[in-house]
Amino acid sequence: MDDRKRKKSKFRTKSSMKEEFGKKLRHGRGSSTASGQRNEASAEDPEITKKVLKGRAQSKELLGVKAQMKAQEKAVSAQEAQRAAHRRNMGKSPIGSGRAAFIAASTVSDVAGKSQYSDDGDNNISEDIINDAAHGSEEAAHMLKESSYRQKLKREHKEEKKHANEQNPKDGSNPRSRAAQKKKVRKSYYDREKERQAAKGGITRLEDLVNNLSEKISDLAAAIANFVRDNPKLIVAVIIVVLIIIMLSTMLSSCSLVMPAMTDGGAVSSYSAYDEDITGVEKDYRKLEKELSDTIEDTETLYPDYDEYEYELDEIGHDPFQLAAFLTAKYDDYKRKDMKDIIKELFKKQYKLTYTSREETRTDTWVNDDGTTGSTTYTVSILKVKLDNKGLDYVIEHSGLTDKQKDHYELLMYTRGNKEYLFEDVYGDGDDEDYSIPGDALTDQQFAAMIAEAEKYLGREYVWGGSSPSTGFDCSGFVCWVINHSGWHVGRTTAQGLRKICTRISSDEAKPGDLIFFQGTYDTPGASHVGIYVGGGMMIHCGNPISYTSVTTKYWRNHFLCYGRLPEH
Repeated sequence: MDDRKRKKSKFRTKSSMKEEFGKKLRHGRGSSTASGQRNEASAEDPEITKKVLKGRAQSKELLGVKAQMKAQEKAVSAQEAQRAAHRRNMGKSPIGSGRAAFIAASTVSDVAGKSQYSDDGDNNISEDIINDAAHGSEEAAHMLKESSYRQKLKREHKEEKKHANEQNPKDGSNPRSRAAQKKKVRKSYYDREKERQAAKGGITRLEDLVNNLSEKISDLAAAIANFVRDNPKLIVAVIIVVLIIIMLSTMLSSCSLVMPAMTDGGAVSSYSAYDEDITGVEKDYRKLEKELSDTIEDTETLYPDYDEYEYELDEIGHDPFQLAAFLTAKYDDYKRKDMKDIIKELFKKQYKLTYTSREETRTDTWVNDDGTTGSTTYTVSILKVKLDNKGLDYVIEHSGLTDKQKDHYELLMYTRGNKEYLFEDVYGDGDDEDYSIPGDALTDQQFAAMIAEAEKYLGREYVWGGSSPSTGFDCSGFVCWVINHSGWHVGRTTAQGLRKICTRISSDEAKPGDLIFFQGTYDTPGASHVGIYVGGGMMIHCGNPISYTSVTTKYWRNHFLCYGRLPEH
């Protein structure tokens, strides 16, 4: 439309005077009176007549120009409509040489149409024709190039598809399969479309909800602001109360966090089994070591057919805290009865006793009284006894502990299970289950009755608070039971209670049947442990289990309190 206006303006500029004059002439033709007056004027004035004739000629020329302009406008409109229709048609079809041909034809048509109106010598129209032609040529060339490229891609795609079908004939070779695939694709498209619509609806509803919530929050904020403005003192008081509550809750929560942490930390760093089970397992392990030592000592009795015996022995022993830490880390709250087989396996891995026999030929030489020498050759049979102690360190390292168990074990070794007293206590060194009372001591009938009752329960396990065979015994419960069944009636009391009813005597005065008291074996004032003295530096007591024990060990010497003699009955 801008081009047509520009062209029309150029035409009007060229004959503007003629157009104005022609309009005046047409206006004047409307009445006969005016015509008569003009005729008279023209007759009177030849100059006016010339102007009139000239105006008529220019008017005819202007009418022709207008008709030409209308024809041009119609042609331009038709060409634009045709080009728009072709564009719509070509937009639905793939870009190719047909479209390029159409663009070229349209360009030629435009150039031809514009050239019809370039006869007036207008340079601008000529330039437009040239530019349109050049642009059309470029567009057609681009379309042709793109068409050839698309055709090339299409051929390559066909080749790839053909090659794929050759590699896998099932793919794409079955029309039903292709139809099913298309149906599946359409179904997935419809499903995605439904999901998209549902998501869109959900977003819309979410936006509405957010908007409503925002409005309500705004209203609430405004109401709170108004309330604060109207009641400033009340708000300050409320804030103070809230701050106090927060401080108290923070302090309580901190305490609640600290206390479990302290409890858990204490539990992790301590032995979880009962003391009686821990010391009982230790006693069982030491018993295995004692049996090993006895076996080595009895070698010549067990193997008497050898002339000589050689010994290569590692030291027998272990760290009791190490054993307790390992069993706790691996088995947690273990029981003595459940550890019998386990400690035997540990013992076999720690100690290895081997016997190796060999024979040696030897020659003895001597000098006789007359100065002559003599010699003899003989064979000697030798038994070599070798004991290897790899140590509990090696056994535990190769026992298959997890990383967590190893960490627990190391912590228990560091803290000694928070029970360092365990292996210096009443269940420690000096126990002897095979001890026998000397016969002369049993001539005292009162003492003989006590021993007869006490030995009924040898090997019974320690039970805290126990005072009878049905419930088990602790140290004071055992002694009370024995003396109550041997002629006394002291009831059930503690070690300190028994000490109070006894007469204190010196160590030199002590004889079989007296009581022996210890202190500090656990945290309690006065006597904390009691046993029955049987003479010869031995006592029978309720350790874990009930057994005979030497009172001359380091532990018992450190915890010794006094001897006591029971009153006459």
